[in-house]
Amino acid sequence: MLAETTDPLFPLPLTPLETFFILDETEACPLTSFVELHFSTALDPVKLQSAVDRTVDEHPLLSCKIAETNGQYFWHFERELAPRLLRSGDLPLTTGSPDNPRPHPFDLFKESGCRVWYLTDHESNSPKPSQSTSKAAKPVSRVVLQLHHVCCDGVAIRQILLSVLTHYARETSDPECGRSSRLAARSTPVPERLRERMDLGELLSKPPKKSLTTWDRLRNAYYFHFQLPASLSPSRGSSQKHVDNSPSHSSHDDPLRHYRFDVAESEAIQDACSALNVSLNELSIALLFQTFEQWEQQHGHGAAKRYRLLMPVDLRSRGDLNLPACNRLSFAFLGRRKDQCQNIHDLIASVREEVADIKATRVHLDFLDGLKAASNHPRFFRWAIRKSRRMTTSVLTYAGDISRGMKNRFPEVDGQRQIGDARLTDVLAAPPPRDNTNISLAICVNWGRICISASWNRNLWNATTTDEFLELYAQNWRSWLRDA
Repeated sequence: MLAETTDPLFPLPLTPLETFFILDETEACPLTSFVELHFSTALDPVKLQSAVDRTVDEHPLLSCKIAETNGQYFWHFERELAPRLLRSGDLPLTTGSPDNPRPHPFDLFKESGCRVWYLTDHESNSPKPSQSTSKAAKPVSRVVLQLHHVCCDGVAIRQILLSVLTHYARETSDPECGRSSRLAARSTPVPERLRERMDLGELLSKPPKKSLTTWDRLRNAYYFHFQLPASLSPSRGSSQKHVDNSPSHSSHDDPLRHYRFDVAESEAIQDACSALNVSLNELSIALLFQTFEQWEQQHGHGAAKRYRLLMPVDLRSRGDLNLPACNRLSFAFLGRRKDQCQNIHDLIASVREEVADIKATRVHLDFLDGLKAASNHPRFFRWAIRKSRRMTTSVLTYAGDISRGMKNRFPEVDGQRQIGDARLTDVLAAPPPRDNTNISLAICVNWGRICISASWNRNLWNATTTDEFLELYAQNWRSWLRDA
């Protein structure tokens, strides 16, 4: 694909957002996301590698390294950097102790920001089924992707997964997979569009529904820089004994922790949301604020004064269907004082109002404007990032229904997706944490089941603490459902 262009795409300058991710990374908190695909069948490794190769052809940032020239960073495409399928013997999924597994960092100046493992049940400690879904068998095989945030955001991860699965289906038993979709032609990735990945002209061509005044912007800046949020405290170990019987879906050497509701509970939660005109995203945000305060009462002696949540906002439009995997997002920040985290009904109402206000004002674009201005002064940019190590209490991204985009390509068989000769049972992922952001979470719906996945700050938390937090969070979901 790249060879067909007359004007070379690479070297491609990094955007201010991508530069931010390069400078913001620390050894303790590498900015990498994990995605787990669980299968009830084995896969063909040779054909899976071929599917990965074809995916890289469509999403070239997965085969790029970074070079610095005169203080500016550039993407350099090199075909030999394309990810090779890894097994446990090539590179373990994690390093460190089993109770606090650490991700392998990337050296983006020497390698690409993508790794892919194929693991069978005898090669790793596959996730255990939860008590609430005891009929679910543990996966026979898993495909695990580790992706650096500089080359991929949450929406791009969905693109990559869909591409890998589509090419695998074509390689095995369904050569026409995805070709009959009416969106297939329009959504075929065009690498040249990477030049436009942060061109927001279409978005900005229409005025916001609600304008921010200068006073609004000054107040927001003061809040962001001077009213710093609490970091969640480490567990005091009061309930670590629950872990062996926890409904968490992970073994202790896995890079993520998971909590999955069963189908009946998930349907009840979604029905209650529909009846109350509340979105799952709004509910999950409000319940997370409630969980922050409860956690700090238990483990932080109630000293925390305010909490802040980072919510990614996708900036793609319908015209970006053929944009390859990259970062095209910004961040919105929602904050609450501890006294605002008590009444869940008031919390939900206020979150609902604030999310609508974010969309109406486009306040999330101020974050990108700040990065763009700072990137013109590299020394100040680095200094500002070092001083902003307490940006948010947690990250929460809502991925929605995972089957979106799959229904027209992969048939459902016995509650699983048929991917060529394989059966897909789950897709689970979580965004990376950051210094003073001790847990980051993602919410998705896997074929009717609500799934919560988490990553954590390995310096201050461990897998047991993360399990404990997830269980408290899940208990709040159930409490809300009973009241609703």
